[in-house]
Amino acid sequence: MSYVEQLLSRGEQVRYVARQHLFVLIASILAELALIALLVAAGVVAQAALQNSDLLIGSLTASDLILMICAGLTIIVIISGTIDYLRWSSDQCVITDHRVIQVRGVITKQVIDSSLEKITDVELRQSFLGRLLDFGTIAILTGAGDEGANVIDRIAAPVEFKRALIEAKHYHEQGYGYVPEPAYQRLHTPLSEELNRLADLRDRGILSPEEFETQKRLLLKRTR
Repeated sequence: MSYVEQLLSRGEQVRYVARQHLFVLIASILAELALIALLVAAGVVAQAALQNSDLLIGSLTASDLILMICAGLTIIVIISGTIDYLRWSSDQCVITDHRVIQVRGVITKQVIDSSLEKITDVELRQSFLGRLLDFGTIAILTGAGDEGANVIDRIAAPVEFKRALIEAKHYHEQGYGYVPEPAYQRLHTPLSEELNRLADLRDRGILSPEEFETQKRLLLKRTR
């Protein structure tokens, strides 16, 4: 059983799972590989420069000592890269039919819950690079001002995450909870009311015009 599954209450269902974009991990790994290359180059240069030196430090020559230091630092960088990968794979943001669960940490865990009924808004921020690579920052607002914001930085597919969160909150408010699609079709309210609710979300800025049109098309498709 995964750590997230242990956090779920009886009957609680997971609707969406997200983590930081793979770009975050790749950027960290590339930086560490560049550092390893620099250490190797420094060791080679030091070995070549001091190979004829008679300077001894303890029982080691200066060149051997420098090589050992570079090797030790390289091992530390490799360990750091492994930890980066474990942290990336362990940190998750999970949307259930009751709440949003943010899990951080590899060995020691930090868990932040945001009940769907307490979420007042969802803010999405994307840079130009973020739009190209499909990552961004999500701020889940649960109170007045920044003090009530849970920030998820550089999350993958942020638009899809925001849409899933808005839908989960909408279904929760309507009392649907988590139901399969066919069951939802039997329970859903009249089309005009659903369209009005989507329009209200758009007018309040929760849905962008593009997201409104997408949800509208999906709604119309389900009613055919």
